[in-house]
Amino acid sequence: MSPEPDRLSLDRVRLRPVVSVTELLPGQVTRVDGVLPLSRLCQQVEDRSTYLIAWELDQPLGHAHIAWSGTHLRLPEIQDVFVLPKQRRRGIATRLTQTAEEKVRERGWTRVSLSVSKEGNPAARFLYTKLGYVDAGIDPVIVFGTILLRGRPFAVDDTLIYLIKAL
Repeated sequence: MSPEPDRLSLDRVRLRPVVSVTELLPGQVTRVDGVLPLSRLCQQVEDRSTYLIAWELDQPLGHAHIAWSGTHLRLPEIQDVFVLPKQRRRGIATRLTQTAEEKVRERGWTRVSLSVSKEGNPAARFLYTKLGYVDAGIDPVIVFGTILLRGRPFAVDDTLIYLIKAL
């Protein structure tokens, strides 16, 4: 005999808390930095950029960085979108990106940019296309050599494609 159609079996339902996205506050840095790779943390302080953190209850799950100036296209640029591997495929990167877009719009900008690896991250490229980003119409940028992230050397060898979105 099958269960009644309007009765829900609670043993088959697994509810998850709602994920919220907020700006990283100074008092949260040590805690968040212990869980997430805040690669651009120095930029947040020096350039007055913005880190957004995705939270589930009191646990940080991911982040996105917004650079407000000094960007390749001279537009606000969403950078460093990251979600913990075990938390992926839950829409968290989408929430982070959309919240970043809202922050950019709140500051009066009508377009936003980001870059994505030409070949190294097809999931990110798919996400940004789905969210309405289009090719910015500039040549891909080759990034090769050693860069400093938070004072530590980091080897890079990638080709970036710049995308933009009208807000």
